[in-house]
Amino acid sequence: MSIWAQFADFWRGLFSGATGRALPAPRPPARTNSALDLSGMDGSKWPGGMAYSGVSPTLSHELLRIGARKAVHTSLEARAMVERHADTVIDVGLRLAPTPDADVLGMDPAAAERWAALVGGMFDRWASSRSSIRQENMNFYQAQRMAAIGQQRDGEYFCRFYYSPRRDLLNPLQLGFLDPGQIRGPAYTYTGNVNAPWGDGIERDDDGRETGYKVWYYRQSGKSENVTVPAFGARSGRQMMAHGYQPEYPGQGRGFSRLSHALQEFENITDFKAAEIKKAIAQSCINMWLKPSQNAPASNPFEAITRAPAGPVMSTQAQELAEENGVSLEDNVSYVPLPEATITQPGSVGVFGLAEGEELRPFANTAPSENFSGFVASLATSIAASMSMPLEVVLMKFNQNYSASRAALILFWRIAQIWRSEIVSDLLDPVYENWLAGEISAGRVAAPGWSDPRMRAAWLKATWIGAPMPNIDPQKSAAADQVYAELGAITLDRIALDHNGSSGKANRAQLAREFQELPAAPWKKTSATGSDGDDSEGNNGGENQ
Repeated sequence: MSIWAQFADFWRGLFSGATGRALPAPRPPARTNSALDLSGMDGSKWPGGMAYSGVSPTLSHELLRIGARKAVHTSLEARAMVERHADTVIDVGLRLAPTPDADVLGMDPAAAERWAALVGGMFDRWASSRSSIRQENMNFYQAQRMAAIGQQRDGEYFCRFYYSPRRDLLNPLQLGFLDPGQIRGPAYTYTGNVNAPWGDGIERDDDGRETGYKVWYYRQSGKSENVTVPAFGARSGRQMMAHGYQPEYPGQGRGFSRLSHALQEFENITDFKAAEIKKAIAQSCINMWLKPSQNAPASNPFEAITRAPAGPVMSTQAQELAEENGVSLEDNVSYVPLPEATITQPGSVGVFGLAEGEELRPFANTAPSENFSGFVASLATSIAASMSMPLEVVLMKFNQNYSASRAALILFWRIAQIWRSEIVSDLLDPVYENWLAGEISAGRVAAPGWSDPRMRAAWLKATWIGAPMPNIDPQKSAAADQVYAELGAITLDRIALDHNGSSGKANRAQLAREFQELPAAPWKKTSATGSDGDDSEGNNGGENQ
């Protein structure tokens, strides 16, 4: 077969599905209930209870993302897990603490510290400004939280780097976040073929490195436009796009939502709670029930009402009772509403005319069932465990056991550090590098040897400090750290890092200088007369005896 015949056969088969190799449809189906077809799997389970094990799943990052976004808006548990992740990992934003390697750079440690203080302050002013974001609807610290939410909910995030010539900006760098749906192609995300020819919206080289992104923009004119954004500038070499995601498979090219494996479970919990709530509402509308007499069939106590004309009526029993007591009939009328009206006022209905032996009893409310909280907690615990998150953190509810609550916090804190390192590597470090390059180009920051990759790495060495792990009892935690340090089980540098992310070495150097500037340690109260402590004569601060 000639090359042209093969080419024609390929394109004919592409649209008819008759090529020699199977190609996916341009768009995955909306949903499938077939266990044999997992190409459109959006989190639903096989009707038999488990995913079909005879087929390797072909996952659609698009459908999984859509399903996860629906879950976050409909499931309290799904939203809580995403929000708690962002609360813990990002909090109010990770702050830059430059720590240039003075030994590699041949700098005096004090000079390196002054450089770090200057650069850290300049970066903080830029990050706190809304002009750091292209849309100017948030600052860089707020954008970190949005990236963390997208990391969990969508499985990925895209951040475009702009370099603006505007003179009113603190730095030329501006960031613009894109919805993952803007970067798209006709392909599914496979677990072993990242370089599929039909593409997933990302261009890659033969080694699988991302080189470009097909971005769809919707303009104010109402027309859509597709723009290919390179990963790095062709001439400048500057980074143009950051793609943050955590691959689960060697050949995975797009992110899968962290919630995608439990979408069916989130729906089950929501459906169960909705059913229990509806049951409670329905039962609350039933006020009483008729217990019939043993000697006669049950009567209809509302029969007189349904036959009565509109307006107030008087039952036969009420009329007899009035006559026996010599009371005016108008004084003993029991008012009832219209048969089709809604009863909204307490005591607005009187029931009379029950047969002998009959009685009215209140309806026993059995909703919510006694298994309600147990079922929800059990299923939510399993989902939280699959997300490496203790249920106490999800619910923000801790028991009174100090050791158990602290263990839950420490467990999740270690997981949070993993995700901090992910967002630092994928987003924060590249942002810092390109921001610093702009400052160096403008002559506001000096960094000799910047063009040398090794020297550049030494200048870029930094720590991103976030909120420390919450302490249930700070005094107990401090006492435990002191004992561990005395036993040699932990270093002071590690204690400082765990406490607030700072450098123990830098802390000691700065404290030594600060204490030298003080006449005495701040916790020692001294005075010339010795009234607050021992005086120079050793008289314990009192009068001479």
